[in-house]
Amino acid sequence: MSIIHRRDFLQFSSALAASPLLPGAEKAWEGIFVIMQTPFLENLALDEESLRKETDFLCRGRVHGIVWPAGAGETTSLSYNERIKYSPSVVKEAKGRTTVLIGVHGANKFEAMEYARFAEKIGADGLHALGPTDGFGDSQILEDYFLSIASVSRLPMCIQVSNPGMSTDFLLRMADKIPSLKILKLEAGDVPHDVTRVVKERKRTLFPSTGGGAMNLYNEMERGSGGTMAGAGLADIQAQIWDWYREGKKKEAHDLFTKFLLSAVLERRVSYVIQKEILRRRGIFKTIVMRRTSKFTMDAADLRELDQIMEMLKPYFRA
Repeated sequence: MSIIHRRDFLQFSSALAASPLLPGAEKAWEGIFVIMQTPFLENLALDEESLRKETDFLCRGRVHGIVWPAGAGETTSLSYNERIKYSPSVVKEAKGRTTVLIGVHGANKFEAMEYARFAEKIGADGLHALGPTDGFGDSQILEDYFLSIASVSRLPMCIQVSNPGMSTDFLLRMADKIPSLKILKLEAGDVPHDVTRVVKERKRTLFPSTGGGAMNLYNEMERGSGGTMAGAGLADIQAQIWDWYREGKKKEAHDLFTKFLLSAVLERRVSYVIQKEILRRRGIFKTIVMRRTSKFTMDAADLRELDQIMEMLKPYFRA
């Protein structure tokens, strides 16, 4: 099935593991890695100015990494040309201030490999790989897909669970076979328990990250998680929680988390549009347009609740 000869891949992997000068080696690989929202104009065209402002906003908020494009950033609505055109804007605007992962997922391994080559060419720090967008969950197809991506780039990789075939067992097997794999974004099943399992069973430095709107962030940090990948609107708050926890200020981290949690609960009901609404209120986005739906899922009571949440969190804003 694979066009990669095992001997060639093993030789590549050995060289990769031995190299002390891997691209991105000086960057952070744990902490708050933000899944960036994709801003659109009223006519549904991608808004590059706001995408750059979002990148700068996150860097000023001292997040530990940013990811574009990825699932919560409406990646399935983006064309090949848009991904190629605007990925460099994110890398350039970050200016080395944080770790930049470029999404390399594709309908098949050949498309994903092309995105991976391009990400390295434009100076990204790492690759963010969802499963193939055709939805195949066969373990052999998935393994070939991720090994193929790793074969064409020396950049560190994050793999995000995106279909039922990507079990924790599968991810740990991939970690054994891909030396450049640094981050596992856990999304399926009981994520906090999966964090504990990865921490216990990993054979080398490997960071279990999570999503879920950072709803379980504190519990996951207590389990030794490598961070979370949630939305951009309150990313600076998440980064403050992480930093305080790592500095030993657990009470401060827990108190701020309990305040932040109200926004995560609200997001659970109204979905990602809340991130765009927060970014609009913070002067980053011009619109809250979602490309594949015109439905705005927040009513007047939701907006009043968000008013209260943002007023409570405002003293902790970093940017």
